[in-house]
Amino acid sequence: MDVRRRATKCQANYREHFEPMKTFNHSSVRYVLVGLSNTAVGFAVIWLTLSGFGFSNVAANVAGYSVAFLWSFVLNRKWTFRHRGAIGTGLFRYALVCLVAYAANLLVVVWLGARVSQGSLIVQLYGMLTYTVLAYAGARCFAFPADRASAVD
Repeated sequence: MDVRRRATKCQANYREHFEPMKTFNHSSVRYVLVGLSNTAVGFAVIWLTLSGFGFSNVAANVAGYSVAFLWSFVLNRKWTFRHRGAIGTGLFRYALVCLVAYAANLLVVVWLGARVSQGSLIVQLYGMLTYTVLAYAGARCFAFPADRASAVD
């Protein structure tokens, strides 16, 4: 068997075995997965710093969110958006995107909270949805633009 035929056969076998991975080809799916892992990492750091190191609630929260932010930045830059631009610029832009998305989240929570009963989780869910959609759009278009990506989807 010549080299070309072996390569073609290898590619066919690869596609056959890894076709289910096609689900991960769109950045929005990868973004949600990074968000879920980000939540788990942040919570784990908060729990560890509270129970293992005796941090105060505020210090544990800052530690958890800081680690989770960096985790999210690295995974979104490398995997979700496959960005190849400058790391410092991407980090600064990603921080801006997160701040704007968080401000919008708070606006939704305050606005809906004034119209719904106090403590309603639906208010939080709408705030989270607002954050997620704005942060994804901002990350994709501003923090990690496609012109600096290795693959556009």
